[in-house]
Amino acid sequence: MNKNNLLFCYPDTLFNKFLPQALQIDIIKNFISKNGKEISFYTGENHFTYKKLGLFKKKLKTKPKIKGFVFFSFMQFCYDKKDNIKVLQNALTKKYEIYFAKEKIILKNINDFKKKKEDLFYYKKTNSEIINLILDSFLI
Repeated sequence: MNKNNLLFCYPDTLFNKFLPQALQIDIIKNFISKNGKEISFYTGENHFTYKKLGLFKKKLKTKPKIKGFVFFSFMQFCYDKKDNIKVLQNALTKKYEIYFAKEKIILKNINDFKKKKEDLFYYKKTNSEIINLILDSFLI
């Protein structure tokens, strides 16, 4: 495996009720394989870390020798009252690429982020109904 092709994968734990993790991973693999990437490892946030992306932040601190990270959806950055945009920017500043399979978004660098920033900013407002549905069903 070439580290320039490897991504850590984060399926959406909250979305499991609607789309099982195995199917999320199939969708993710299909998306990233079209971009010459593959999964080296996968994990998910848990009941205590999903709002602030605690496990992702912890992984970033270890400075893994990979190309980047792939998430099932940008929605994973919207589960907290505050957006986790700064976490995303931090990863890009550290030269990691970020992929969002559901939205088919690829951010290879901070310039890509700047081009998509407005779309990402409005994502939570545009998708608030489904985000709230997912949050409500997760807490039941």
